[in-house]
Amino acid sequence: MPTTTSNQEMITTTCGRQLDLSTTELVIERSNSLFSYNIHKLTTGEYIIAEKFYANPFNNRYILLNDDQIELLKHL
Repeated sequence: MPTTTSNQEMITTTCGRQLDLSTTELVIERSNSLFSYNIHKLTTGEYIIAEKFYANPFNNRYILLNDDQIELLKHL
């Protein structure tokens, strides 16, 4: 029987929504030796800001933003 592998990267956003990051478009990717900061675009047009901390993955945050919130951030 063949073995199948999954490349899913299931995450839970700060608002409690569960999503698969492997199905998103990576828009911005930034990292240093301590953490990475990436922005992913969903097929729905929403965005996820993914903050991943290498030393302590329990501090990782996934923040879901819609178009209106992105526009507000552009004007800060």
